[in-house]
Amino acid sequence: CRSALGESVYQTALQALRRQEHLLRAQSAAAERKQVTVMFADISGFTAMSETLDPEDVRSLINACFELLGAVINRYDGYIDKFIGDEIMALFGAPIAHENDPERALRAALDMMAALQTFNSQYRNRLPRPLALHFGINTGLVIAGGIGTAARQDYSVMGDTVNLAARLEGLSESGQILVGQNTYRFAAPFFEFKTLEPVKVKGKAKPVQVYRLLKAKVAVAGQARGLKGLASPLVGRNEELAQLKGALKRLQAGQGSLISLIGEAGLGKTRLMADLKAAAPELEIQWASGRGLSYGENAGYLVARRLFFNLMNIPLEATPVEVGKILQTELRRIFPANLRPEPGARDQRQKTGNAPENAATDAEALSFLDVYPYLAHLLNAPLTDKAAQRVKNLSGEALNRRVLQSAAAYIAAIAQRAPLVLAFDDLHWADPSSLELIQQLTALTRRSPLLILLLYRPPRPQSRIREFHAQLNQLPNKAHRVIHLSPLTQKESTQLVENLLLRCDEVSKICKLVVA
Repeated sequence: CRSALGESVYQTALQALRRQEHLLRAQSAAAERKQVTVMFADISGFTAMSETLDPEDVRSLINACFELLGAVINRYDGYIDKFIGDEIMALFGAPIAHENDPERALRAALDMMAALQTFNSQYRNRLPRPLALHFGINTGLVIAGGIGTAARQDYSVMGDTVNLAARLEGLSESGQILVGQNTYRFAAPFFEFKTLEPVKVKGKAKPVQVYRLLKAKVAVAGQARGLKGLASPLVGRNEELAQLKGALKRLQAGQGSLISLIGEAGLGKTRLMADLKAAAPELEIQWASGRGLSYGENAGYLVARRLFFNLMNIPLEATPVEVGKILQTELRRIFPANLRPEPGARDQRQKTGNAPENAATDAEALSFLDVYPYLAHLLNAPLTDKAAQRVKNLSGEALNRRVLQSAAAYIAAIAQRAPLVLAFDDLHWADPSSLELIQQLTALTRRSPLLILLLYRPPRPQSRIREFHAQLNQLPNKAHRVIHLSPLTQKESTQLVENLLLRCDEVSKICKLVVA
């Protein structure tokens, strides 16, 4: 069943079942205090529309709109608490909690805005005027659990956090996303805000500080490491850094390798990678990185796409047309415009999706049009008419195979020009398609100057990364090397805190409390 459905479909269905399991457990459990981000999203325009359209038409349109918006909430693992007329109340952090629920809620709000634009375009002939959204979002403690009568209870939340989110939604105007102080504090590294004047709201003795969400900070999406303004030399990781630098030296000499750096959150995986990267330019080694995002576990090729953007110097905020232009320029630099294959060979490849056996390692075996359509698909770039002809008759499986082969061919070509490091951080959140691509690339490390560095947390039972890790361990000739990071010793932890806060008597007291 799993192989027939495909990994992406299987994982999406499994995630939905796990979400339902969490909900059933939460409904039957006793009420509990939880840190939750509450979203109220109101759709402007339905009330006026009700005056001109038949009620059945209004119902059909609002359900279609809710379907589109609800899909965005589900994508960020939020929970739709209820629909209140033309308003949605959604929770991020209950019944399922994540380490970045405020960030998830705000990204969902921005994507819901974009989704509504799609809805307005799709139904423009049926809508008297375009619809709009406005939001109130707040983070804080709530009471979560079954709410209702003995005969019927629904899972929901109650508390001042909910009330303030509703008040903020009431204050917001069409197109605005207003957030409270706590949400702003947790999400400030990832978004741009406009600070508004404090406002008086019902139920609050003092004016409340309000912020308007403007947009996401693309460059730091999904990462906020360390403490702003504080830095320390690397502590307690000299042995691990020496092993990684040894791999870098061997790479400079033409020997590739595959290394997994495994450790719990906060143990210094990203810091080690940063220190290793600092040594790469001196050795004339290329470096490109991709990162998993906690809300992108089922977004096809998300990690791989970020890697290729980094490798080709494509800005993350580039439009699809801009991506396509940069991609074409880059591929024309590497692959010839035309080749003369044996009669019928190219036609057969187009029908089956198969490439020559050496396609993943020999760029000379491929022309520009043998690669461009598939990397354009990977990067969500528009296709020229000629390129579109290459993909239109391919099955999904064949298209995916050609994407993997084209990506490997490009990476191999780049690595032959100069030694190359591909670093993948937070891989425990990687999507299935990106993991499949990484597995395709592992073969290149045995015959190209390519170092693949994988950073992830210890694999949990039944997790996607656990299966991926097991597959890497089965590679021939023990090609997969693993470095495990252990917690710092008490002495090392004390040194780290002192480095960050500077040595003084008061700091020494704080150190004892922190490392105890």
